[in-house]
Amino acid sequence: MPYWRAKAPIAFITAFNHRSKRTGEPRLISAQGLVKKYGKVVAVDGLDLNVQEGSVTGLIGPNGAGKTTTIKIILGLLKPDSGNIRVFDQDPWDNPALRELIGVVHEKAYFPSHQKVLDYLRRVCRIFGVTEDRAGEVLKLVGLEDAFDRQIKALSAGMLQKFAVAHAIIHKPHLVLADEMTANLDPQARSSLLDLVANLNKTEKTTFLLSSHILPELSRICDSVAIINRGKVYAAGKLVELYDKYAAGMIRITLENPEKLATEIQKLPYIESVTIDARGISVRTSKNKEENLYEDAARLAKQADLKILGIETGSASLEELYRLVVTSGGKEA
Repeated sequence: MPYWRAKAPIAFITAFNHRSKRTGEPRLISAQGLVKKYGKVVAVDGLDLNVQEGSVTGLIGPNGAGKTTTIKIILGLLKPDSGNIRVFDQDPWDNPALRELIGVVHEKAYFPSHQKVLDYLRRVCRIFGVTEDRAGEVLKLVGLEDAFDRQIKALSAGMLQKFAVAHAIIHKPHLVLADEMTANLDPQARSSLLDLVANLNKTEKTTFLLSSHILPELSRICDSVAIINRGKVYAAGKLVELYDKYAAGMIRITLENPEKLATEIQKLPYIESVTIDARGISVRTSKNKEENLYEDAARLAKQADLKILGIETGSASLEELYRLVVTSGGKEA
């Protein structure tokens, strides 16, 4: 019997109550010390990960960090060489009932291109044993109500990923795993897809684990992140807590043409680090020098004929947070 036909026993779902010792919140995923090797290549190296029920958690890191391998282990598609993994308090390996509670969105979605959008999802409904009305319902949820009769091959890249999300939630899963689902989209399509995730988390109460190396948009929707590099999670938790731990003393300056101001700020004697991204700069000062930077940044911007759009203490971009965590080896600031 194909795994998607196996129904999760009611007792299995209702019995799930694996709670975090730290927060008391139910943990949908709990992993300790996972190791997975491909020959001599260590893809996952002692990885720890917890995903709380109701969260939108980002699994962030560069390509090759171990994100996809981790997701395959969570799905039960790979068996770890060592370590412990529990998903809904069950071992995911060779566990068809568990997959009934999970939806998946891949980086590149492949569907029968000649079939029509609504017709295909109706067939998926029959496979999962849900009413065919659910097909139209999920298409409306993802904003594809005008594409019912369109062939799948006629969907744009952004629409195809929305269709993939509709496919993933058709059986009302408790958890959706999305592996680099925005990687091949333009900025507008990425933003639209992430807005969809936020809405589904709010309205459908679906928990999301989003694997991505594209960080700017994730801070807008993720309440938690796990920062992964070289097969290890260096830091994990709620974003607010991670910023407090690793970005204390950071000042975020938002402006256009940040390179010009960054060059001048780096010359100030009390500056410890300056990081530039497309929307501004993140600056760490010596202790008790934050007020000096406020004054000097305003003066230097005026001299360079630049307009500061915003400046705030204790703030950093998600890219900067990632850099701070990895370069510190996960040690707090």
